[in-house]
Amino acid sequence: MAMQLGWKKPVTDINVTPLIDVVLVLLIIFMVLTPLAEKQKYLRVPESEDAQVVPPEAVPPEQKVLTALANGRVLLDAQEMEIADAMRVLEKAYRGRPSKPLFFNAENRVRYEQAYRVLDAAHEAGVNTVGFMTDPPIARRSEGSPGAAAAAPTPRR
Repeated sequence: MAMQLGWKKPVTDINVTPLIDVVLVLLIIFMVLTPLAEKQKYLRVPESEDAQVVPPEAVPPEQKVLTALANGRVLLDAQEMEIADAMRVLEKAYRGRPSKPLFFNAENRVRYEQAYRVLDAAHEAGVNTVGFMTDPPIARRSEGSPGAAAAAPTPRR
């Protein structure tokens, strides 16, 4: 072992160990948080072509139907009320019954963000299963309904 006397030269190599440590920690953090950041809404679409159309008046009384109105209020089972009042009713009705479906409808003039706010409030009230109501297809409307004549396909000759 020889001893060197005199001045030491400064080390010109970069110490990359702290940099690698930080990069690995960030990699682990992103690997853990990425699956948690994915928010999904599962949607089950009916496959039947000949589904029966049920008018809102014919819905059984134990089923809840929530309709968003263009004026900012909602209809809950054909009773117009404020969103907060409807959510209190839904909270009582869905307490202990997470699988009970809520049927949701919205007027044509309702903005998407308003409908989303109503659905989000319903979820906070305890609703987990939502069924979306739609208008019946034009071609399948009954003969007596307005617009049925215009919607019926014309036969070709």
